[in-house]
Amino acid sequence: MSFTFLLCSERSGSNLITSVMNGHPHISGPAPSHLFRLFGLNAHGYHPLSDEQNWQALLRDITEAQHWMIGAWDSAPTIAEIDAACPDRTMAQVFDYLYGQERRDGEQISFVKENYTYSILAFLLENWPDCRFVYQVRDPRDVAASWVKTRAVPGGVKRAMDVWVEDQNASLAAFSQIQPSGRIIRVRYEDLIQNTEDTARALCTHHGLAYDPAMLDFHQDSRVQRNAQRTQAWENLAKPVLSDNAQKYKSILSEADIRYVELRCAPLMHAFDYPLHTDAGAIAPDELASETQKLEDQLSPGEDATPPSKREHEQRQNRQKIIKRIMARSAQS
Repeated sequence: MSFTFLLCSERSGSNLITSVMNGHPHISGPAPSHLFRLFGLNAHGYHPLSDEQNWQALLRDITEAQHWMIGAWDSAPTIAEIDAACPDRTMAQVFDYLYGQERRDGEQISFVKENYTYSILAFLLENWPDCRFVYQVRDPRDVAASWVKTRAVPGGVKRAMDVWVEDQNASLAAFSQIQPSGRIIRVRYEDLIQNTEDTARALCTHHGLAYDPAMLDFHQDSRVQRNAQRTQAWENLAKPVLSDNAQKYKSILSEADIRYVELRCAPLMHAFDYPLHTDAGAIAPDELASETQKLEDQLSPGEDATPPSKREHEQRQNRQKIIKRIMARSAQS
């Protein structure tokens, strides 16, 4: 089973790059399941899987978690079907089967969007030692702007930057570990939307595949169209690439927001070739903390965090119940 795992912070174009990759006839890019992180971080809660009760608990929990995903898949195997298809009773075999069922004719690679992928790096490399990785980054100012404008993503500018900085530091560490193997490539969201074909070609080369123009028509795929309707955060997936969807922060963030982002992110922005628009990069280290602290009360708080539809609200509630159950099981092990 061939997997590629995406390292990408929230509101950084992770669903777009997954959809573009899904447009290739040899790549399956389903909506994010977040099953790898949930079960990878809590795998010990089901150990050993040779035990019947542990095995049945895993099958029950993973089918329920799949059922309450925010995104929709074409497949939904039952407990009995997974049980019959996985005689070795390993977590890797279960994931191979689930993602294999979601592949369509001709698709050979599963492209997996996951949050905090770096946190399960050991789990992924142990179970799929030949897997590949793609690391995508986006200008943190636009990440903050997107975070502020997206419902069901609470925390506003401060939370956005807490996540972005943590994600980049951890993802860069993962990148440096994997890069010598040649199994990871780094791309910028801005290059994906402004030079889509060139970026897609580079991604295909990384996978040993020939570029296919169908990748630019990703938005016409039935699975992508269906999922674009399921949550506000994904609505742009039903459209062609929005090549001008960069530097939107200039009309969304306040001057305090922008300065705060640049104060917190200047070294990382430099590493990713994002130019600063304030003097944040010149602030002395001993003044940085106080300057940042002074701005926190002025930051944009973001939209109402309540999901915009009854269906999405129910999904998120039930998903949280399952997550808590799985984590509780893990804590007791």
